[in-house]
Amino acid sequence: MFPKLILLATLYISQFIPTTFFIQALPVFMRQQKMSLDVIGFLGLLILPSGLKFLWSPFIDRYRLGKLGHYRGWIICFQLLLISTMLVTAFIDIQDNLNALLTCMFLASLFSSSQDIATDALAVNLLEPEERGLGNAIQSGGNIFGAIIGGGVMLILLDKIGWRYSLITMSIFMLLNLVPILIYQEKSQPQLENSTFFRSYFQPFVSFLSRPKALPWLFIVLLYMMGDSVTGLMIRPLLVDRGLSLPDIGWVLGIVSYSARIVSALIAGLVIVKLGRTKSLIIFGIIAALSSLLYIIPAIGVSSLLVIYTVCIVVNATQSMAYTALLSAMMDKCEKNTAATDYTMQVSVMFLGGIAATVLSGMLASTMGYSFIFIMSAAVSLLSVFLITNKYRVSA
Repeated sequence: MFPKLILLATLYISQFIPTTFFIQALPVFMRQQKMSLDVIGFLGLLILPSGLKFLWSPFIDRYRLGKLGHYRGWIICFQLLLISTMLVTAFIDIQDNLNALLTCMFLASLFSSSQDIATDALAVNLLEPEERGLGNAIQSGGNIFGAIIGGGVMLILLDKIGWRYSLITMSIFMLLNLVPILIYQEKSQPQLENSTFFRSYFQPFVSFLSRPKALPWLFIVLLYMMGDSVTGLMIRPLLVDRGLSLPDIGWVLGIVSYSARIVSALIAGLVIVKLGRTKSLIIFGIIAALSSLLYIIPAIGVSSLLVIYTVCIVVNATQSMAYTALLSAMMDKCEKNTAATDYTMQVSVMFLGGIAATVLSGMLASTMGYSFIFIMSAAVSLLSVFLITNKYRVSA
């Protein structure tokens, strides 16, 4: 199993670095330029491909790129496009070309989310059911380690060596991360039966949505990580308002907090095996929602670095455990021959909920304040847990 985990870890790390860098760096950069919170909230729209990627996931399920393998070929293609986008971005003057920067961020999100379709499908086919708890911990941990690099190390490098060389360094690291997938030999997957274009496109969606409790489950997915999305975006301009520098934010949110996310994801993976999916979703969901209320402490004016570090570590660690439980439950609801579509549909719903919540939170924060936003995000997360335990209870 160890080679599988190494392969998945490198894939999830490399695809998450660029988008995390943009998500981490841009809110800080924009707030330092005195931009309003409602404008910063609209940054969520730039990751719209992550919410709409289910629209092209059937093509990745059905078609392969020559002799590169099915999902392996798509992964290699999209990661090379992602690296190319980063190299182009390195030579943009971000002070005078914000539109070009936002365009590159959108393209990075497009290529990263498309790669994620193929990577998730590869993971579904690669992992046995009994391996999925630990496998999803590696997925969550890989994403988080990518976030440490993109959102922590890169912010510190940005302050030390500047924009261009930071982006070039990122591109080189991502290129090296291609090695495991290049040497991996993918097993051939059964092909979908021949059918018309429209039938082959819509059939995976119809098949998934016709399963018992599919729609209630998607509604839970929509709500479950909304709090994480809102707090993850709004804490950055809040820390700027509290006087933290770019390296300070890189350390507290990018390196220390995300390191806590990795550890807690691995712990969650082991706990999920013991408790099962449903109990883990409920327990971790409640803990994560309540812990996110700790962000009210810096929101009311506390600027002590020790307090901020403690709050951010606790919130990120608990949210990571909830995220790992959700990923495990989502993977259980996938069929192997339509893994890309089944998994991506669920991930897309999760992202669409996050995008809507972040855009709305930016507008509300500018009028109602940070504390109100953190309370509302916790309430929505608790609502999703209530649905799991009551009317829309799902088997997991």
